Amino acid sequence: MEQKRISSGSVLDKLPPLSTKYPWFIAQNLKAKQVDDYIDHQIFYTLHNPQFHYRCQIPELLGRQIRACFHGWMILSNHPMWFLWNPLTSKLIHLPPLRNTPEDIYECCLSSPPDDPSSMFLLTTGKRPTITFCRLDCKRKKLRWTEMSYTKQLRSITHEDKDSFLGNMTCCDGKVYALHSSLDIVIEVEIVVKVKEVVIRLRPFLELPCFSVTKFSFTKGSFDMIDLLKGSCRDLFYVSITLEVDTCKILDVYLFKLDMTRKRWEEMEDLKEAVFFLHLAGDHPIYYSPEIAAELGGYVHILDEMGKVLYSYDVKNRTLSLSLTSSLVQSNDVSSWALLECRYCSFKLSYTSFHKIDFLVTTVNGYTKPPEMRLKGDQADFKQEKMDKKEEMVVKVAAEDDDKLNSTLVKSDLFNIPFHMLGKIMEHSVGVEYMKFRATCKSCHLAAPPIQWSNKALLTRLQTYSLLSPWLMVLNIQRGTITFTDPMFGDKYYIRIPKELIGYSQIYCSKYGWLLMHKEFVHMVFFNPFTSDIKELPRAQVLKSCCFSAPPTSPGCMVLGFTSSGQCHIHFVGQEAIWRSLGITIDVDQYSFPFPTLHDQDLYALCNEGGLDVFRKHGEVNYSWEHGIAKPPTSSCGSSTQYLLAKCDKHLLLVMMGKFGESVEVFKFNDFGRKWEKIDCLGKHTIYICDAACVCVEAKTPQMENNIYFSQLHPNNGKIVFYSLETRRFHTSNDKKIEQSLGDLFGTAQHSNPHTWIEPSWS
Repeated sequence: MEQKRISSGSVLDKLPPLSTKYPWFIAQNLKAKQVDDYIDHQIFYTLHNPQFHYRCQIPELLGRQIRACFHGWMILSNHPMWFLWNPLTSKLIHLPPLRNTPEDIYECCLSSPPDDPSSMFLLTTGKRPTITFCRLDCKRKKLRWTEMSYTKQLRSITHEDKDSFLGNMTCCDGKVYALHSSLDIVIEVEIVVKVKEVVIRLRPFLELPCFSVTKFSFTKGSFDMIDLLKGSCRDLFYVSITLEVDTCKILDVYLFKLDMTRKRWEEMEDLKEAVFFLHLAGDHPIYYSPEIAAELGGYVHILDEMGKVLYSYDVKNRTLSLSLTSSLVQSNDVSSWALLECRYCSFKLSYTSFHKIDFLVTTVNGYTKPPEMRLKGDQADFKQEKMDKKEEMVVKVAAEDDDKLNSTLVKSDLFNIPFHMLGKIMEHSVGVEYMKFRATCKSCHLAAPPIQWSNKALLTRLQTYSLLSPWLMVLNIQRGTITFTDPMFGDKYYIRIPKELIGYSQIYCSKYGWLLMHKEFVHMVFFNPFTSDIKELPRAQVLKSCCFSAPPTSPGCMVLGFTSSGQCHIHFVGQEAIWRSLGITIDVDQYSFPFPTLHDQDLYALCNEGGLDVFRKHGEVNYSWEHGIAKPPTSSCGSSTQYLLAKCDKHLLLVMMGKFGESVEVFKFNDFGRKWEKIDCLGKHTIYICDAACVCVEAKTPQMENNIYFSQLHPNNGKIVFYSLETRRFHTSNDKKIEQSLGDLFGTAQHSNPHTWIEPSWS
């Protein structure tokens, strides 16, 4: 679809009228060589309305990359030249050429506005332990660069003999802070400006917060973390991003704010009207806007290295969604992507005076403020009732607001029958019906008390009548709750996380209604959320992947896992409390073995590139490893293919899907021919996929047959998304009716909290 412009062929030669309620970005094509590629243009666009944009030709930006924004000044560069530009006053400061230095990837920082006599512009690089700075005193006749080594100072702090580096410099409350390259510590960069010299001292300020990585992918093995520091006025933030090493897929985001008074990091549970923006490319900083339109706030937006995919992390709901950037921006091979943070920082405005910036922009540029663009709010969602001290299962559906729901609870003319009769009726209601009946009116609410999960009689009745389809289970560590979502109807159930599970925030796998969980990779437990039973396992070595053969209540249950060093270990749950080594060592660079699956007493597992290996059982504890019994089938999924292994009755199934769900294929293993055969129908079966489970079971309703359910949520209705092998598209269901249709998983939201599919089990 053709992008809209202000007017046909119009190009602005100055900053366009940008509303402060929306985050705007600049896209340039510094690598283009043809005039048709708009090398001399900039495109201003907003994330939430990509069809609306401005095409500009601002002289100060031509051929220059936007590197950062400090105190209302944009930092521009075109090696070896550096510039400071104020977009509100159009003032441009030319710094001297940075000669006799390689074209390194520099990180920059402006200590204070240029009109401050002590203002310093600083550069660091990860290749040399030096700070290169330029004093910006306007009284100086000539600006010049100075390079200072900080090796001795940093070694005195860290007590290390090897060189380390400073990076990610930022400003907060008049001070400059940086991150240490190898230690989890914040360094204060103290700058003392004298008449004839500048003294820079490094001081240890504070350690970074400690936290447990609660979600990571087993599909590719190792993961990495990116640490970022961001200052804004008097606030200092720390952002940590977990991503898969091989695919650079973002797995989780952690956000902390520093309490300056107590010098303590506090994890943020809601950004409200604020947003963060960052680019994973090495030479781009992190941007922060403390106040935009309320319906657009609360996110950490992350652009991938190629500038094609945008990850949006919802801090409050802890979900991660993906979207493609504007087609216009992609066609221009974006080399710079920046939020106009300058609107908020200029003139040191307080948070309460941001609305004045619209007036300033209008005055400087002579434009009338454009009409506000209002976007539709989120759809109704589920809200959790206040729970009592005991564990209970509750659900509350809020269509619009709590007032309307409360009005239905106060009075209803539908049930003018004796109270004891209502109680009898409720005794024959279970599951979703029980919860909906309970929310009908005040009388039903009183006649149907919350289900106590410790009440064996009630659970027996629930087990007898409920739909035993796998549920999507999400652990909210911050709130201390577990949420179960019905994939068919979308209803939600809540229970409290048992105190005994505090710290066990990671899930290895889910089978037979039990979770195999771990803390710090060595402390492991079995947990049945339906009965609250917990069974501890003996301390193990660091296991990267794990599976078990039967419910832990079964005498034949055994646990098999692979360590980070490539060894295979086994534990028999009902026997002595030890782990045994199978004497098999694998190459961890090639084999991370996600989703190991037990089939006919043998252990099948996929190597990193989709090949099938088998560990055959000989006797009680002896196994032999047979590598490459089947190569991965040819697929149309592309290079970033995901492989998932599942057991379906007497067969092994392989699910192959593209990185963003653009292609989904299912194959069945032929034991005799030792090859994979593509299938187009699952029959009466359903597959459930997430990071910790790939389960294939017989469908409980005809509407669920031949579908693959994912843990992603639809962007419009918030319901669980499934892929139909019949339609070859993604859908959601509404009371047994199929609705919505997507060609891939772009726009859907993925849970960042630990989650898995689990089959209800009360034994």
